[in-house]
Amino acid sequence: MSTLRTNALEGVDAKNSITIVAGAGNVTTTNVQEGLAKAHCYWEADTTIVRGLNISSIDDDGTGDWDLNYTNNFSGTKNIVTTGIVSQFTASHMVQAFVNSNNTASDVTITNAITTRGNQDSSNYVTVDGELA
Repeated sequence: MSTLRTNALEGVDAKNSITIVAGAGNVTTTNVQEGLAKAHCYWEADTTIVRGLNISSIDDDGTGDWDLNYTNNFSGTKNIVTTGIVSQFTASHMVQAFVNSNNTASDVTITNAITTRGNQDSSNYVTVDGELA
């Protein structure tokens, strides 16, 4: 087995891709600018960032309502955002984390809604895919 260690890897094609050829002719091509998560975060209900990438801070805008501020802005507002919630509520309450429509290139707004209770604070997960500015 060989090991390659490097601090820099430069592609030679115009598609910003890296092609990896592994044993038995397995070829994988990955575009290093598109298709990869550019931000992700797990935070506690009190806005404590437990683990994250490209999230500089979280604003608490009220019960179950947060703005996640990016360290490096996105090029636009139509990014793909996936959310999840760590639910401590009973099975009779539907829990939903959703993305607010007033997102900008510099932040994303996440809101938690729970049936029969309105907005609720909870720990959350979010992943954002898109193109950085």
